[in-house]
Amino acid sequence: MNSGDEDREVADDGTDTVPEAEEIIDDVEAISLTPSEHQHVKDLVNGDQMNRIEGHERRYLVAGAGGETGAASRRETVYDLLDARRDPPAVAVELEDFGLTPEEIGLWTRVFDILCGMATHIVGVIEDFDGGYVWELGLLFAPSYREKTWVLKRTYDDPEMERDRYDNGMAASYLRLLSSERCHEWAGADELPDVVAEIP
Repeated sequence: MNSGDEDREVADDGTDTVPEAEEIIDDVEAISLTPSEHQHVKDLVNGDQMNRIEGHERRYLVAGAGGETGAASRRETVYDLLDARRDPPAVAVELEDFGLTPEEIGLWTRVFDILCGMATHIVGVIEDFDGGYVWELGLLFAPSYREKTWVLKRTYDDPEMERDRYDNGMAASYLRLLSSERCHEWAGADELPDVVAEIP
């Protein structure tokens, strides 16, 4: 997906503009997959993980930082809280459930788009605007997905750190598309159960 500064549209006031839904989807569809990669995607979306998801009234796709980091651990906390819901029956899912490797970034993007369509609720756990957050947010805030997206945004006591962590005009513009009811702030991991409880 196009993520470099040279690929962004810039508004008259110098800020990044939000891509249209067609532009975002076109970027996803423009990723060229080999026949074996196409088959791998088909196998993933017709495998055991998708079978686990079927039949649940609420299907939560949880997105956010990955790897062996504190941010990834906090995203896992959100995942576990949502997956534990039983009234109504709910299930949580994340890209890592499908066993994709970091080298398969083209497949990540395609499978993420499929999961967005499958989910009844999409939950972004955001602690900064680095790395893959921009393209994920771009897809989540396409009009076709925006109405089922919630964001749990970490805040920082230090204003300079807050500015540094969220210094990305394009990503910030995505968040401004959300109503206050769909964007909930938290400062520490102990607050996550309370903000998760705000998600239907």
